[in-house]
Amino acid sequence: MTEIREIKRFNRFYLRMIGLFSMYTDQSAYTTNEAMILFEIHSREGECTASILSNYFLLDKGHISRLLKKFEKKNLLTKIISKKDRRIQYLKLTPKGLQDLNRLMKQADEIVAGMIQDVEQNELHEMIQAMKRIESILNKTRKRG
Repeated sequence: MTEIREIKRFNRFYLRMIGLFSMYTDQSAYTTNEAMILFEIHSREGECTASILSNYFLLDKGHISRLLKKFEKKNLLTKIISKKDRRIQYLKLTPKGLQDLNRLMKQADEIVAGMIQDVEQNELHEMIQAMKRIESILNKTRKRG
């Protein structure tokens, strides 16, 4: 169980370092989950559905549905019915949703830039390689499970 404790310790450290708990909520009307969902909708360029979001974020479909309804009420997204299967609704950010997302991304960029400003270039490269390695290992195990 030492491995589990060490992973949890690192997770707490990293979350504190990147300020994830306050990254968006301190200066934004959006929670971290909401900001990440807006980003994911945009990054999938018209090929995003509620089901995809639920699977990607490992969140309950009811929770995703409530968030999407909230986004619709705020005029942040629109739903486009698939021409091939009318049961499928693709999600697309509205101009207001895109504007808010751009503001959130700029804010997140500034936070990360501040976090790494004193890191030497060679250490930054090492850190990024380590992050890619962790991502690769965890993606492999997730696909097996």
